This record gives sequence, structure tokens and C-alpha cells, in this order.
Amino acid sequence: MILSKLRRRFSGDAPLRPDRAASVLPPVPLDSGVLSCQVQGEQGRLLLGATVAVVDGTRNQRIAEGQTDAYGYFVAAVPPGKYRVSVTAGGYKRASTQVEVQVNRQTSVGSVHLEPDASLELPGPGVWRFDPYHTEVRFIAQHIGMSKIHGKFREFEGLIRVDRPFERSRIEIAIDAASIDTGVKMRDDHLRSEDFLDVANFPRLFFTSDRLTHVRGDRWMVNGRLTLRGTTSPVQLETTYLGQRKWQGPGFDGDHRVACLATTVLRREDYAVNWKATLAKGIAVVGPTVTIELGVQAVLEQ
Repeated sequence: MILSKLRRRFSGDAPLRPDRAASVLPPVPLDSGVLSCQVQGEQGRLLLGATVAVVDGTRNQRIAEGQTDAYGYFVAAVPPGKYRVSVTAGGYKRASTQVEVQVNRQTSVGSVHLEPDASLELPGPGVWRFDPYHTEVRFIAQHIGMSKIHGKFREFEGLIRVDRPFERSRIEIAIDAASIDTGVKMRDDHLRSEDFLDVANFPRLFFTSDRLTHVRGDRWMVNGRLTLRGTTSPVQLETTYLGQRKWQGPGFDGDHRVACLATTVLRREDYAVNWKATLAKGIAVVGPTVTIELGVQAVLEQ
């Protein structure tokens, strides 16, 4: 609403009257101006979450920085002067432009179009298997509402069956539940018990993807199903694609690799992990959710 009013009332380099600015923006100092831009990707697609940095062209000092909203807009109040406006977003090439902001005026950079980053070309068809030495399956849980417990699973297998189109690709992961490691033996033994993972009856966790959806740039959404303690529930992984490389070294012919980062939040009750203990004030010892983080490198099978 604020931005739509601003665009309607102050298009181009329009004067910014203090009495009217107060109704469309937070209070703006009288000795400043307003800088705005809209960021677009392929085919004019509006980009949410692009980073816009405003740098003083004389002192090379960053004056303002923020992310674009759902309509691709960025607005900031800055002192008058000459600036370099730099725009970045995952999966796109950086774009920069020069602009001069005058006191008590709104200066629009206009539409900034970002081009896709060709270095993030998607992998070719084939089976890409997780490299266990350069892949991590991590988790974060809250403890008594005060701190976070970090841990990982040390034993797992995973692969990506890349297809064409890429959205038809499939991801499969199997995790050894007993390999859980938080660095504290007593706690790990409890996590392996029937209160949590129940390793004796359910030795492995399984994830299988159902659908891969391109969100924008390097961002993908991976929908699938996670089976834990014999219970299967849907999971959505927010995924950042990091590209592919060929790794070579002395005495090593090299291999083709792809990498990504993925995160999701699981609710314990969705998997019947209902162990509850509370402090005297009713605060839960273990939080109701667990954050999962995957840092993956996968190698193309020959």
C-alpha cells in the first residue's frame, strides 16, 4: 500500500512535500531524498528478496541496503548525493547503475532487469550420487526455550535421478537413525530410544521427492515424503542450487559435481515423536519443531 501510493503520487523526480510524504512513508528527514527502484527477472517477472545496496559514489561507503518486496520494489531515504545502486539476487548476474538524489525529491531508478547467471546451468540427465565426505545432514532443535542444540546424522545415502525436463527429476535419501550425533553421548542415547527415533524398531529414515518446482533464479522447491518411525508425512524443502563443477587434482582424473543447500522445518507430532517433559514453569524441555539443513555435493556416476 505504501509503495503503490508513493508510485502514484511521486512518479519520476517529483518534489517530496513533507506534509504529503508523512502519509505515504515513515518520517523522512527534511534534508534527505527518497530513492526507489523495481527489480525484474526473466520476462519481466517481479523479484521478491533481491538485495539492493546504495553506495556513496565519492567515499565508496554503503549508505543503505535492503530487500525488494513482493512487487519487486525497494525504497530508501538517503542524503542528497551521487550513488551507485547495486542489485543482486541468487541465480542472476549483478546489475549496477548510477543515480543522483536531490534533497526533498523522490528519485526513481526505474526498472532494473537482472539476467540469469549462465554459470548455474542445470546438470545433465543421469544418476548423481551424494558424496558422503562433502555432504552433511544437520538438524537444530530448541532446548528449554533458551538455546539451540545442533546435531547431524553421520551415515546416509542419497542420489538425484536427473531427468528432462529437470522438474521431472527425483531425489531419494536414506539415513541411518543410529548415526545421530549431538556431541553428548547421554543425549544421543536418549534420542535413539523409543522416546524419539526408536532406532531398534525403525533403523532408517527415508525421503523421496514427488515434485521439483522452480521458484526463481537459483531457488527451487522440492516437495516429497519423509518416513520417520514408520510414519510418513509430506515435506517441503526450500532449496538453493549452487551450480556444478569439475573437480581435478594430482593423480585424479576429476569428476562432475553439483551442489545445493536445502532446509525444512519438521513438527515432531507429525511423526508421533510425542515425548514431553517440562520445567516447573511449564516450559517444554524440547521444542515442538526441528529444523533440518542439508548441504549436498553429488557426483555423476560414470
